[in-house]
Amino acid sequence: MKLHDSRQLGPLVFRDPLLLCSALYFLLYFDASGFLRLGLLAAFLHECGHILVYCVLLRRFPVIEVTMTGFCMRMDAPARGLSPGRLFWLAAVGPAVNFMLAGIWALRLEQELTIRGSAFWAANLLTGGFNLLPVPPLDGAQLASCLCEMRRAGKKFKGND
Repeated sequence: MKLHDSRQLGPLVFRDPLLLCSALYFLLYFDASGFLRLGLLAAFLHECGHILVYCVLLRRFPVIEVTMTGFCMRMDAPARGLSPGRLFWLAAVGPAVNFMLAGIWALRLEQELTIRGSAFWAANLLTGGFNLLPVPPLDGAQLASCLCEMRRAGKKFKGND
């Protein structure tokens, strides 16, 4: 019995594409306010930050999995072989993009306060903050793991002096 249907389009892997597209169509159809679109945009920009740093560090485009729970980069063997410091920056850049955009939008909202502008500001704060939770597979768990590993490596290095 096949549990998951998946389709690959270049570096994009779609898990259960019929269910995904159906749910997305249904949700966007009833999103008259546009808040879901802004949340999806914040999530997309968050992942673009990760993808950009991945491309800089490994000089190739990552495989992106698109599922019902969102989309994320697949951490393959070369990415797992990065140093804890580089993995830290790879994980930190997603929330950093969201917080940077929230800061820019906060300055913009001082000039002209709009409902959509406030929603985009909130979507970026929520996306960045949620991804900092120390729960796998979120960025916060990866950051905590990298910090623990760097701390452990630092103690080992200091102990050898």
